[in-house]
Amino acid sequence: MGIATTQKMKTKYMYKIICFILLIIVLWRPLTSVYSLRDSYFSRGYAAQYPQLKSAYDTSQYVKKKNPGVIPDETFESFAGGEFLKGLNPILIVHEHPPMGRYIIGLSILLFDNAKTIILFCMAIGTFGVFLIAKLILKKSIYALIPLAVFVNEPLYMSKLYFSPLLEPIQQVFIVFALYFFMRGILSKKYFGWFAATSVMLGFVIAIRFFALGAALCASMVIFLVLKKNFKKLVVFFASLPLALGVLFLAYTRTIESGYSLLDILKIQKYILVYHKSQLISPLSFWDLILFNRWHTWWADKAITSDTQWILVWPIAAILIVLYIYFIARKKMIPSTAEQIVLFWIIAYILLLSVGNSTTRYFLPLLPFFYILATSFVIKLYKLKHDKKN
Repeated sequence: MGIATTQKMKTKYMYKIICFILLIIVLWRPLTSVYSLRDSYFSRGYAAQYPQLKSAYDTSQYVKKKNPGVIPDETFESFAGGEFLKGLNPILIVHEHPPMGRYIIGLSILLFDNAKTIILFCMAIGTFGVFLIAKLILKKSIYALIPLAVFVNEPLYMSKLYFSPLLEPIQQVFIVFALYFFMRGILSKKYFGWFAATSVMLGFVIAIRFFALGAALCASMVIFLVLKKNFKKLVVFFASLPLALGVLFLAYTRTIESGYSLLDILKIQKYILVYHKSQLISPLSFWDLILFNRWHTWWADKAITSDTQWILVWPIAAILIVLYIYFIARKKMIPSTAEQIVLFWIIAYILLLSVGNSTTRYFLPLLPFFYILATSFVIKLYKLKHDKKN
């Protein structure tokens, strides 16, 4: 083994050590938070909690019309997960979202006797998926840690640890990996398997929460393929999409066993759409919130207030992405294929969020990709300036 080869191996080894140390630093805050919450996440005894959860639900805004008690979403999700585990037809309780996410919470109860435990696995897997996409775009692990560091330490991400279980961290896993598998399919010569995996992920996305987000994600992929005139892959992608519907129907297995048809399941999605139409107020309020921390509320006097989870990085990242798009339009920068896919997703989701009222709870599928593209733009801008000097 030559001296040059030995030196190269040592450099590579040191690089891995540095990346590992940086990873520990990046994850230190969420890891220590999980440790402080260990009793909440790892203690057993859901059965003992169930009577209290049921009592809270029975007297809550979901059941009583006059003078109800108000329970937070995490209490409702814990109760619903237990009910679904018992075999309750999911449409027999409040059904503003499809039931797959609550079945996953039920799985947590079955495996760990705790409704929260599985959320940690979801957040860990989702975070790993964000790193994979960041690595695919930014090429180097040390660069990929930059957007990851911002994402896992911001208040919105941390809030999902303190307020649990919720559906958003569960759905986030499948959004991230739908994009990652789609990227791999686009970049690979053998792509049917990747597109099939993408469609399964899309199925989980629409089976966990209201299908509008999944529709926007799917639309961004289709538009990308159309504009790229990659019609062969477009046909294969369309051929794989029935898998997504299969996952949605699977989530309603108990409902189908109760006598409902597949067409009835689709009609239930129409009901969910009508339910969410109440949010079609204050269009474009998304921009006021993400740029200026002006949250347009929809209750009482519809006051405009601030959100404690907002951070200055949000508008900075948004502005950097706008600048990146400008540089692309002026042909001063060329985005990679993976970056283009992320850009299409960001634009599709922002258009969806701009239609009606927006809250920061909807930002989780957006922010990590903001940070990845913003980081990519800054790196490219630095290289562009450096090349000009030379």
